[in-house]
Parts: sequence; structure tokens; C-alpha cells
Amino acid sequence: MKELKDSTMELTNQELKSNPILKGLYADPDIAQFGETYYIYPTTDGYSGWSGTQFHVFSSKDTVNWKDEGMILDVASEDVPWAVGSAWAPAIAKKNGKYYYYFCAKRPDQASCIGVAVSANPAGPFITQKEPLITPEHLKPENISMWQTIDPSVFIDEDGTPYLLFGNGSPAIVRLNEDMVSFQPGTMNQLEGAFDFREAIMVIKRNGIYHFTWSCDDTGSENYHVNYGISKQINGPIEYQYAILEKDPAQDILGTGHHSIMKLEGKDEYYIAYHRFGTPLEQYPEEKGCHREVCLDPLEFSSEGLMKPVKPTN
Repeated sequence: MKELKDSTMELTNQELKSNPILKGLYADPDIAQFGETYYIYPTTDGYSGWSGTQFHVFSSKDTVNWKDEGMILDVASEDVPWAVGSAWAPAIAKKNGKYYYYFCAKRPDQASCIGVAVSANPAGPFITQKEPLITPEHLKPENISMWQTIDPSVFIDEDGTPYLLFGNGSPAIVRLNEDMVSFQPGTMNQLEGAFDFREAIMVIKRNGIYHFTWSCDDTGSENYHVNYGISKQINGPIEYQYAILEKDPAQDILGTGHHSIMKLEGKDEYYIAYHRFGTPLEQYPEEKGCHREVCLDPLEFSSEGLMKPVKPTN
């Protein structure tokens, strides 16, 4: 890694040449930079029916050498008193000097919910709130409809206002309170315009424009991919543009989706972390969508200010 005068880090093409970046089967990566360290918070994969129960966090100084910092939570244990399993799709945010970890798990009635845990350190230990943050029961009073309350992502606007985006089947956004572990009733909105939306919506802001990206098709399909749209408002509507991440069968790269986007601190540079089917493909003749691996590639903007399509690499 090169150390810059402003103490931020710069990734080089050499450092980004090796995909997958994590050893083993992981999916749904949420990537972040805190100080001079990168972190990835993934779903632990390789379980039939996405039935894993444990979350781990990985750290790196160079995006090449990743250290497993250990288990954050086991949703089938007393770590998460309201949950019984299905540890899916986490996200991380920093505010007020603390780290807030959002995650999906199922209750005993098998309803998927979004929980939150808090730590003073990005690698934990994390303490889970006793009740989930978002449940199916929260949706009806807010006039929100979706298949499952899953796939959280967090966005903190320039004025410090925090939002949680989530959804499966249709996307929604809600304003979080300053404590980051509760939301403001009456602020939950359905996000319109996310063409072909399936799940995993997130947003970044650049030059006054909100850039939304989301996953399409099914994570078990080789055609799983990421679509892109823009808006002048955080609550939409979204103006769909095009797909920015798709499969490349010639390279055995299939099922590219459920991503996150990281902006380097102090720089107008962006990188996209995502999962794809585990490779070599023949190693997983069945349930390829339950055997996924994490990758990282550069994300660039055009002179018109739009995201360029990403070329997935090996």
C-alpha cells in the first residue's frame, strides 16, 4: 500500500488482481474503510438453504491479505435472544464514535427480521439489541409491502442524517434515529423506480446525486446481477440507468451480485465488493447459489457523472 500525504490509502491494479479476495465460501459482503484498515462483513456461506448461523469479520491493510478477526455473532445462540438461525446479509456503519452492525436472522416463527448490534471497535465485541430493529409487523403501519424484511444497508447523508435501506421483492428506506438502533415512525417509504428489483439495495451520494444500486434475479441464478439508477432525492423516485455488474461466462464468473460500494476516505475513488458462484464451478455441482465467494473490483464514474459498468475479474 502507498501511504498518501492525507493518510488515506490508494489501491493499485496489482493489489486488485486476485479474486476471490477471501479464502473460503462467503457472500453478501459489506466493505468499509475505518482509518487505515479495510473491513469486510460477509454472510458465512456453504450451507444448504442458506442455513448458516455465524457472522465473521475480516480486516486488511492492503485488500490482498485478509485476517479473520473472528466471529461477531451466532444468531442461533444467546448472542441474539430473538433469533434462531439464518444469518444473512450484514451491514456496518460508524456514528457517534461507535460501530453499528445490522444483520438478518429468523425468529422462531421463521419470519426474517433485521437486528442491530453495537461495539466500540469495528471488529467487536458486538452487543445485540434485545429486540429486532425491523420486523414484518413494522411494515403495515408504514404502508410498506415486500416479501421479506432482509438485506439492510446504511447510508449517512452529508448532514449526518442516517438511513436504513432494505427489502426483498420491493425496496424501502427509513430514517434512523440518532441512536442508530431505532427508527423514526412515519418516515418509512417504498422506493419507486428500482427496475427488476429483487434485493440488496444501497445508495451512495456523489456531486449532489444519489446513486442507487440493487440486485436482480435470484442469488441461486447465474444471471444474478446489479442494476443502477439515480435520483436527486434520497427517497426517490429512482431513474433507472442500466446494469453495472453482470456475469462473464467466458471467465467462469457467474451469479455476480449482492454488493457494497466503498469510497476511499478523502478521495474520489470507489471499489465494489460482491459475491459470485464459488470457483472452480465444477467443485459445486449442486446449490451453486449456496456456495459463493467474495470479490473486489474498481468502480469508476463517467465524465457525465454516472457509474460505469464494472468488468468482473479473476
